[in-house]
Amino acid sequence: MKVVLTFAIAMLALTGCSALANDGASELKWFKTKEETIDHGIKEEKMKKEDIIGEVSENGETFVIYKKQLEEGLGVGVSSISEQDGKYAWYDPDQDVLVKNDKVKKYSSQINWRTTTQSGKTFTIYTGVSEDQSPIVKTPTSEVSPTIDKKNGIYFYIEPTK
Repeated sequence: MKVVLTFAIAMLALTGCSALANDGASELKWFKTKEETIDHGIKEEKMKKEDIIGEVSENGETFVIYKKQLEEGLGVGVSSISEQDGKYAWYDPDQDVLVKNDKVKKYSSQINWRTTTQSGKTFTIYTGVSEDQSPIVKTPTSEVSPTIDKKNGIYFYIEPTK
């Protein structure tokens, strides 16, 4: 438990630093379609199309959730697709998070962090790895059933911050 807590705190610190260092708004590349934007994001994140494990629309925003092979093990990345004047851009303000550490053979039971989209809306993202095909995510106000990628056990849930 100590290792998971230490890891979670470290990831939150890194995420916060990343958000401050990467404003991203001036660096965005705009595309005519969401599909072109996702193709650009795949190249940007150095991943394959099959690494995308979900797409979530919430409160007028679209999020793309993908798995990443990190040095320490299996990671999860979440990017949003910005829309402005009929064009779309890949927006990735946060670091990828480690959900399965290969070195210590541990899964993270649940990681969550707050993110802000390019339009300024804030959300809380919940993720982790579960061997249970029906995991439950505990938020401050309720318990919900997240989406799960059955191939690798990664689950995710995104909710607007109130």
